[in-house]
Amino acid sequence: MKQNTIYITLIAFTAAIGGFLLGFDGSVISGAVPFYKTVFNLDDGSFLLGFSVSCIIWGSILGNFIAGPMSDKIGRKPSLLIAAVLFAVSALISALANNINFFIFGRIIGGFGVGIAILVAPVYIGEIAPAKDRGWLVSFNQLLIVIGLSAAYFSNYFVLKAFDDPLTNWRYMLGIEIIPALIYFIGIFIIPESPRWLLMKGRESRALDVLMKVGDEAYAKAELEQIKKTINPDGQESLKSQASFFFSKKMRLVLIIGFGLAILQQFSGINAILYYAPMVFESAGGGRDAAFMQAAVLGLVFLVMTIVSMFLIDRIGRKPLLYAGISLMAFSLTFTGIQFKKARYIVNSDQITLTANTILESDFWALAKTKNSKLVNYDGFKLEADMAIFFSGEDEISSIALAEENARALINKRNTFITSVSGIKDKSYLNELEFYSAIDQSLVGSGIAASDYKPVLLKDGIKINSFLVLLSILGFITGFSISLGPVMWAIFSEIFPNRIRGFAISAVGTINAFSSFLVATFFPVQLANFGSSTTYFIYAGFMFFCLFFTWKYVVETKGKSLEELEKQLID
Repeated sequence: MKQNTIYITLIAFTAAIGGFLLGFDGSVISGAVPFYKTVFNLDDGSFLLGFSVSCIIWGSILGNFIAGPMSDKIGRKPSLLIAAVLFAVSALISALANNINFFIFGRIIGGFGVGIAILVAPVYIGEIAPAKDRGWLVSFNQLLIVIGLSAAYFSNYFVLKAFDDPLTNWRYMLGIEIIPALIYFIGIFIIPESPRWLLMKGRESRALDVLMKVGDEAYAKAELEQIKKTINPDGQESLKSQASFFFSKKMRLVLIIGFGLAILQQFSGINAILYYAPMVFESAGGGRDAAFMQAAVLGLVFLVMTIVSMFLIDRIGRKPLLYAGISLMAFSLTFTGIQFKKARYIVNSDQITLTANTILESDFWALAKTKNSKLVNYDGFKLEADMAIFFSGEDEISSIALAEENARALINKRNTFITSVSGIKDKSYLNELEFYSAIDQSLVGSGIAASDYKPVLLKDGIKINSFLVLLSILGFITGFSISLGPVMWAIFSEIFPNRIRGFAISAVGTINAFSSFLVATFFPVQLANFGSSTTYFIYAGFMFFCLFFTWKYVVETKGKSLEELEKQLID
């Protein structure tokens, strides 16, 4: 029996463009955070800042919740079309938002598209792909996610270089997504509907036509007969009957595998590291440009290793990849934690002054935004940082007076900070919690919010081997790229029975998204309360447990048809 490899590859690639969009949407925010937080006056370490990053996952949870039933009702192809529209609308709203509420609303809409695409695309590819090629074809979705992640990092870097204005550059970072969203919308019209969905709807002749394009007549007829044995001949089952079967004793092993992998994939800390990659690298002692470039390198490694996993997944199987990748993740996270444990924190007077000037500049950008001001140079009042003065442009005399008043207030704040924290200079602290506590104590009674200054002081004061931190995080990304990233979605597309696949994928996808939300939202809180080393040790602990879980429960699915797996796992 012959199979049309080129045709099915094009179909899988087209469906997986949704993966590119969700990868881009999920990581582009990492470059925008340092700038829109100033525009919207968000404090570092605040819940609202964390939520503005992770709110996309709330939309994803809603998308996950309806993706399966919706794709069962209207089809896999129309569901992907809806996701493409949501991505485009989200990019437009986020880029044009003039307040944090509207911004969050736009991000949640994008998350809704993410929730649909991340579940429906691998299910669609799994249902149309031949058994022997299903692993690497489903991995196209993960590959495009990674390409989206990498594209976002590089896009953010070049936007940062092209647009100096921190009040607007983040808008270009987010708005660029409209282009691939429109390409995806057009591309979906090329692909056929899933033959398994068509059969569930009683459209046997159309299902046969699709299968004959995938392979020859002999393949199509054999596949058709095998599928017919595992679907409800009376049509699609009700949600109630699907739920009843999903939670039945027959499904015990499948549920353990599905829910276990869904939770542990996110409890590796993957999305926290991806969302906050520039912040993580800055905290390891690099400047902002260096941090963005290191994040771009991270995306490149993610891409290359995902391609490697595509060549291996149908050759050596799912479980060997899980063992290798999860082991590498566990040891890399442990090593990262050790590096931060060994770090020391010490700042001199020059670094304190530099921090004060950095925040002063940030304050002036914020003043320019909140006062609807013009940017001019006024030589009669020279700022120490050789900065421009922002003032309201009603008439020149009152504007200059207002400029002097605002400038003096901000410079007094700067000088008060330098004086207040002078007691910590040249002192060595064992961890960032001890370092932060010293800053907090020094600013008591000054009227200055320590949260504005602590991340900048941390970046300047940390003494750590930043190369080893980069190396260990790249090791973590390598492990994820060959294991929990592509393999989990491949297994999800395989282990659930035909008649409840949509419902089941929504259930495990919702748990996966909620786990992602918890990790991404509380990652800044963990860093602030537990410190970097303890945070990474916690994630490492989850990965060591994941190794045991894989050995105990995960089954090998390589080379088996969906119907063969259903008989093995359920009957």
